Amino acid sequence: MITKSKVISRQIGRGLSGFLSRLRPKHVPIAFKLAVVMTLLLVLGMTSLGLLISENQNRLMRTQLHDFGTTMALQLAKQASEPILSENNLNLRMLTANLGQEERILGSAIYSHDGVLLTASGAQPSLTVKLLDSANSTGVTSRAWFQETVNGSQERLISFIAPADFQGVRAGSVVVTLSASLMDQAATEARNAIIYATLAMTLLASLLAYWLSRRLSQPIHHLMEATEAIGRGNLATRIDQQRNDEIGFLFEGFNNMAAGLLKKSQVEQVFSRYVSKNVADKVLANLDEVRLVDRPIEGTVLFADITGFTAMSEKLQPSQVSELLNEYFSYISRACTLYSGVVDKFIGDCAMLVFGVTEDDSDHMFNAVSCAILIQQLAQQLNEQRRADGRPEVHFRIGINSGAMLAGNLGSDERMEYTVVGDAVNLASRLCSEAEPGQTVIRKQMATMLQPRIITQSEQLLPIRGKSTPVQIYSVQNIHRDFQAQLQANLKEVLTPLPHQQYRQAVDHA
Repeated sequence: MITKSKVISRQIGRGLSGFLSRLRPKHVPIAFKLAVVMTLLLVLGMTSLGLLISENQNRLMRTQLHDFGTTMALQLAKQASEPILSENNLNLRMLTANLGQEERILGSAIYSHDGVLLTASGAQPSLTVKLLDSANSTGVTSRAWFQETVNGSQERLISFIAPADFQGVRAGSVVVTLSASLMDQAATEARNAIIYATLAMTLLASLLAYWLSRRLSQPIHHLMEATEAIGRGNLATRIDQQRNDEIGFLFEGFNNMAAGLLKKSQVEQVFSRYVSKNVADKVLANLDEVRLVDRPIEGTVLFADITGFTAMSEKLQPSQVSELLNEYFSYISRACTLYSGVVDKFIGDCAMLVFGVTEDDSDHMFNAVSCAILIQQLAQQLNEQRRADGRPEVHFRIGINSGAMLAGNLGSDERMEYTVVGDAVNLASRLCSEAEPGQTVIRKQMATMLQPRIITQSEQLLPIRGKSTPVQIYSVQNIHRDFQAQLQANLKEVLTPLPHQQYRQAVDHA
């Protein structure tokens, strides 16, 4: 009859067996087995060699310690035999005192032939007359004993006892005490060195085992790693292995694919420098239908022109003109981005910015005006530094207009550009040409719609060619104080040099 305890034992056994079977790998590569054997052999050999070296070292140190103690005991016995017989205690004390100056000797003592202590210095063992007599009959003997140190630990000492004879007459005995701690410490260090070396060899063997286990599947691992690197965006990844098998052809195909992806990415990056990133993404996403005309939108256009640039450029070198434009256009681009706009194009010394075109922006008019105020305040701060440096000041005249316009890729099959066209764009350009240096001009309708968020001043009626009714224009003085904090924060951000600009400034300063 099967008892309940046996049933429980069988269930536990089956559960443990199932658990172990799940832990056991289904496949163990031969490379891993060889690596395990190599690891065990290395560890066993290293341990055996270490133990042999340690034992030989300990035996050598014991021999050296015994020889030194015996020599010092015999030397003291020879020097002390005559003073013992002549009862020259002063000479005996000098012998033990001089011997105590030796760093390795912790104590010395001289006894008479009947076991009476004549003089001693340093650590002394407890000796009996019988022990002293045994040394007189058998030569130098040694005795190990322990002494408690100042910190409470036990220090092992060895005392060497030698007979002191003078011309065949027994005069007495001498004792020289040495410390065995250095020997014990060396043995401990040797043992630790063996342990550390064994651990190091075990680690080395484990790494070797890992390397061997990966060796057979290394090509696939390289391909996996390279694929993951491509997925992370590192398109410069290549597999630099030359093979003349099928895997070699696979590596070559992967490298060609990665090179094509890198070239495509470089073209996209260069393309994004000539048009805004949003425009570039939309064009690249619709390569089968590049001409995106007839897309009417409601947007805002801003023209920012440098006044007096022609006269200024006549006094500058071409490189200085290029540097000036690049500096200010960089600031304008950053300001435009902060207000959700994009740079449509740079026309000589004029920048054309659009708002609400590439992305939906219900507040594109106010963002365009805020960007214009930011550009004007930016120019004022830069002019303070230019005046201090004795350079000519730079002023912008800005025209802004909002309305219906056409956005898309315009041009021929050989040359296109993404831009906006329409009557609203043309009026923005005309408003810019009518503005004074440092002035931002908008239409009356736009000023009315943005009240009270902007502060404006009525200017004049502007006759427009092709229009029967003149356009009432307003000069933008500033934006409402509720939006000044964000404006100043954006101004500070625009004026903060980018990393490459900081490097360039440091180089120029040096």
